[in-house]
Amino acid sequence: MNSLILIRILLALGTLIIIMMLFKLHKAINSERRIARYSLKLDTLEELSYFDKLLEKYHQLVKKCQNNKRLMKYSKSYEKYTKVGDNLGAIQFVINKLIVAFLFVILIIISNTIQGKIISLFGLIFSLIIGYYIYDIYLIFSEKRRTKKIKNDMLRAVIIMNNAFKAGKSTLQAVHIASHDLPYPIAQEFEKIYQDMSYGLSVDVAFQRFAKRVKLEEANYIASSLTILNKTGGNIVNVFSSIEKTLFDKKKLESDLKNSSAASNLVVKVLMVIPILFILVIYVMSPTYFEPLFASALGYMVIFIIIIMFIIYIYLLNKIMKVRV
Repeated sequence: MNSLILIRILLALGTLIIIMMLFKLHKAINSERRIARYSLKLDTLEELSYFDKLLEKYHQLVKKCQNNKRLMKYSKSYEKYTKVGDNLGAIQFVINKLIVAFLFVILIIISNTIQGKIISLFGLIFSLIIGYYIYDIYLIFSEKRRTKKIKNDMLRAVIIMNNAFKAGKSTLQAVHIASHDLPYPIAQEFEKIYQDMSYGLSVDVAFQRFAKRVKLEEANYIASSLTILNKTGGNIVNVFSSIEKTLFDKKKLESDLKNSSAASNLVVKVLMVIPILFILVIYVMSPTYFEPLFASALGYMVIFIIIIMFIIYIYLLNKIMKVRV
């Protein structure tokens, strides 16, 4: 029994390592694409390493999938995770999701084979769905971290633009300066704003598109202020000075609220971890306790209901306990 537990742990670690390798592979592909135009291209693949050949096959697969209209339409929901001008990035996300799902199913089959079990068709489908959406879970948490960074750097962006206006720069020049001086990921968003304005969109429309992408109150406030300024006229330096003061006061208030609500946030985190720890304790004490859940279609339905209930539990905890501005 202990050997089976060890095998399960090793398989779980193997899954995690494979997923992390795919993430690194995706970053390596993006880096390779940025420097490809500055490097010489080989006519043949004979001198390439096995990893480079695999990478080339991966590129060919992505380009082939680009001709699939349904896949292109589905991949548009992942465009917000890609960089400016990266047309194939969303397709790569979808392909990575399929690869992770396939590897996850293979690991589940290997795990059941080692234990002398035969996984059912429903179990395979359930495993495929879980593996397919593992990548989405990573993207959701990654997007939350990204949005948080953008929110923290919003005041800095307004200060940089306001200083540019005071120096006599135009709005397009101020946005261009901000896209170079700001850190990632807000620099990426300002680069998108700069491209929108370069293609002929007005300032207020470009910032409204920015507000829709990041979905932050600060961005909506800036976009609304620029819309009013565009319709009524006025001094843009005074407008951005007012925005700067408002965002500074809001950030100070959020900092005070964060310090005062630290205890409630700790309670939320503890209540979120307790059910997981409870399951782990039961599994360590009795590894066969949860086996009936994986032996029938009804068991998989119970697991699905438990996951949904846990998601609702976390959502209600955040709504009830957390103090928001």
